[in-house]
Amino acid sequence: MTDWSDPRMPSAETTSPRQIKRLSRNFAGVGVGIPPERLQEITVGGAAPTYDEMVDVTFALTATALISEKRRSKVGRAQRHCVRGFILLVTILIAINVLLCLGLMLFVLTQHTTPY
Repeated sequence: MTDWSDPRMPSAETTSPRQIKRLSRNFAGVGVGIPPERLQEITVGGAAPTYDEMVDVTFALTATALISEKRRSKVGRAQRHCVRGFILLVTILIAINVLLCLGLMLFVLTQHTTPY
């Protein structure tokens, strides 16, 4: 079971007003417009949320978690791509170094031979 398949509203003890505002902005990004004040009321438990509000909150939590997971996987792919490129670059540099060393060795060996 992934994080986004079982969404849970953050508890009142673990959320600050700044986190609630960010959560409201994230919800607005997926099409659920709930003001931060109402989210604070829902997390504290002061006013009981309606069924429609709970459906919206559940959808928004699931959608934001899914978007976050996609973003993390995209960053992971980019990091793997950069590591592969770096390994390829190092391999090419090592191969060029070996070829230059072999060329220098052959050049030095041909200088010490006698012409007859």
